[in-house]
Amino acid sequence: MEKNSYVSITLAATTLENLGVLKDLAEFWKIPYNIHPGSEQVRFLVSSGIPSEDENTQKSPTIIIPSGNEECRKICRQHGLQLEEKEENVRLPVAPETFTSLKTRVREFQGAQLTPVLATDRITILNKLKGTESYLLSLDIVGEYTNRIREGLEDPVSARFRLVSLLPIPYSVIPEALRNWSLRRAYSAAGESEENGPIECLRTIFLASIVLASKRPIPRIAFWRQGKRFVMTVTHDVESKKGLEQGTESLLEVEKKLDIRSTWNLPSERYPISDESLHRLAVAGDIGAHDTRHDGRLVLDSFDDMVNRVVQCKEKLESSGDTIVVGFRSPLLQHSTKLLAAIRKAGYEFDSSIPSWEALSPTSLKPHGIGTVFPLEVDGMVEIPVSLPQDHQLLRIQTLSPSEAVEQLLSLSRWIRGIGGVCVVLVHPDYEFGNREHQLEYTRLLGEFRKDPECDIMTLKGVADWWRKRRSTFVDISNGSARIRSLGNNLDLGGLDLEIVVGYAGSGFETTTIKTSMGDDLRLGPENVTGGQ
Repeated sequence: MEKNSYVSITLAATTLENLGVLKDLAEFWKIPYNIHPGSEQVRFLVSSGIPSEDENTQKSPTIIIPSGNEECRKICRQHGLQLEEKEENVRLPVAPETFTSLKTRVREFQGAQLTPVLATDRITILNKLKGTESYLLSLDIVGEYTNRIREGLEDPVSARFRLVSLLPIPYSVIPEALRNWSLRRAYSAAGESEENGPIECLRTIFLASIVLASKRPIPRIAFWRQGKRFVMTVTHDVESKKGLEQGTESLLEVEKKLDIRSTWNLPSERYPISDESLHRLAVAGDIGAHDTRHDGRLVLDSFDDMVNRVVQCKEKLESSGDTIVVGFRSPLLQHSTKLLAAIRKAGYEFDSSIPSWEALSPTSLKPHGIGTVFPLEVDGMVEIPVSLPQDHQLLRIQTLSPSEAVEQLLSLSRWIRGIGGVCVVLVHPDYEFGNREHQLEYTRLLGEFRKDPECDIMTLKGVADWWRKRRSTFVDISNGSARIRSLGNNLDLGGLDLEIVVGYAGSGFETTTIKTSMGDDLRLGPENVTGGQ
């Protein structure tokens, strides 16, 4: 075995659903993996559930992710271990001064036969069984990931919201001051989240465990274009005629000066939209759909009615012939798997309606979010989570000043920058930032991103297109080399970058940048290394 050869990661699971989750985790990082390894490859097994005998765990290094109490107890009986179950807040670094965390049930293995490999100051996450090549995870990251994504895709409608939706008038007729007062009461009772990027934490455990247990460099495809560390995208939900005619002008003045193209989400029938206004916004960015009437009832419709509404919105906005609408943003950030299916059936390419984390959902009246600041695919459609708090919650619910709101947005964006995710800015031209008196604060907000050389600024469509492009690639390893390959014959691989994860420690992942031309073999050696982090 060559000293610098890459490891071939094999994924295995006791169910097809769990195998799908392991593949999702590997696809997120874009590390090389397989389901049926070739005999010539160096094997490293990651198994959800106790692997079968033919996986030959004594010879191949193996990470075992126990799925359930019974499997944990079986492992304890086989190896004379003890098991302690408890709720813990797991906190792990991803990059220098950048941590992820989640609160979850931990089944911590204990015993003299174990050597800690990955641990926090409170618990051991990954142990090695002495005298074997087996590693035991104390968290069922597969089951946890499944549950959190499933819950994040659904925002249950509260009884209060359902009651209001039955009124013969749209919710917008209720005075805004009264609506905001009601939301502030619910917000004060919601409390702060004890977690920070829980999906990112699960992904970190997955890759960190492989890096530490394999003791080998792991090639991966970087998240964004060469030289870029994270992405920012500006989005606007235009909810009123005043916002369209006045607020957009003020916002556009700032964005044009900073050379930023944004996404303008418009409801097709809530107020008149002239062809001139539509053209003005389409020239300055992309047009997205924002339902027809923006009455809050979309999530309560039948599936067929949902499809009809979002199709109607798309067709109405496209009727001027000036733009093609491929993205959707739901009113009030409403979402459900049924609504996502309707959006997909209506012909949209992406959606951006699910918050990464929202202290108070107007629909469920509870804290809610999907727990990630990265795009993800849901049944073939790209979902781009709203990763930063929208201005309405900051200004009208938390009652922050525009200056205070900017400070909070920039503080949160620094964490997303460290993670390498997408900063989705949601600003309504109908509120304070749409007023010219607050242009300086809006300029300060966007200016921080514009002056960062490692920030890539895109529209939502640009983010979705890039994520699909990256999704259609893989790392091919052979003969000690790695290269980016495409699943399709005609995919342009330009801009994609290969990285090598060489370690994991207290400052997160240690990544080495490699000088390589697209399609060239990527080999470990001093002639390739240009730096690291």
